[in-house]
Amino acid sequence: MSEDISKLPSQIIYNNLKELIRAKNTAHESIFKFHWKKMWPFSLIWPQVDFVRIVRLMDELRKNVVSQKKLVNEAKSKAKPYEKTFLNAVPTYLGCFDISCKYLADVAQWKQNLLEKKVRHEVKMMRDVSEYNQILKNYEEAQKNLVEAGAFVRAGWIEALNGFLDETANETEIK
Repeated sequence: MSEDISKLPSQIIYNNLKELIRAKNTAHESIFKFHWKKMWPFSLIWPQVDFVRIVRLMDELRKNVVSQKKLVNEAKSKAKPYEKTFLNAVPTYLGCFDISCKYLADVAQWKQNLLEKKVRHEVKMMRDVSEYNQILKNYEEAQKNLVEAGAFVRAGWIEALNGFLDETANETEIK
């Protein structure tokens, strides 16, 4: 009898990937998404983005990438043939995800450094936006690579689902 799809190693990995990307996207939105509470004078009343927490979250996500890569290597030995494409695409995706998290943490750290300079009330605050611009360009490139790698993961996942459905249909016909 066929096993339930939720028990397949590739399903577990796929669900983990969804949670990782959801956490990263939430951090991305909190940094970059426009909200009226971020505008002056409202920003003086409501708490703003906690950039330090975002840096820590990105560090945790990067640690999870290592454990996910180990899980993928273990799953490859137990995987069915239709899961191979998906499992072969995941390490590249995780590598791109790791780089994207690094650059998002860099963005948050730069913004935190800017906040700390404001808190100290320095007489003259020179902002070097070229450094920030380079960080944003690096993050944009990392995001582009992540999206491209994600296309291969999605294609592999569709192949895995189709293989599972075909296997289930064949077992049902045999009965």
